[in-house]
Amino acid sequence: MLVRDALVHSPFVVSPNATLFALVDGILAGNQTTASVVDGDRLVGVVSATDVLKQLVPAYLAMDENLAHVLHASFFEEELGKLRNVQVHHAMVRDVDTLPPDASVMQAVAMFVRRGHKTVPIVDDGRFVGAVTRRSVLKLVRGSVDD
Repeated sequence: MLVRDALVHSPFVVSPNATLFALVDGILAGNQTTASVVDGDRLVGVVSATDVLKQLVPAYLAMDENLAHVLHASFFEEELGKLRNVQVHHAMVRDVDTLPPDASVMQAVAMFVRRGHKTVPIVDDGRFVGAVTRRSVLKLVRGSVDD
């Protein structure tokens, strides 16, 4: 089976200039927590719910969550307010693992398992053509079992 067989029909895509709040709206409205960041037809990065949450967490807290008690009561709300106008390109991951549409589905599965990816963007001749998710691969697996 090939990656093209597991492509998500409507992948979660955002512009690099979208705000993180727009990204969160998209996450809450759908079933994907990772978006491909596309400029025109070019993949420029990926951004996830985790990347949004990282924007809220001070570096020392990311190293030791037990330090959360030193934050004042309104810290979360203050940091959240700062995110209103932060654009996706400030939080996205730029070094992205991709696959071509004719790659084996097993390559995507290996990325899910070994690297912890939830989504693998699919790029053909430099153009973003879609994404494969753990869910889309499981649907493919389930469809195969029924046949």
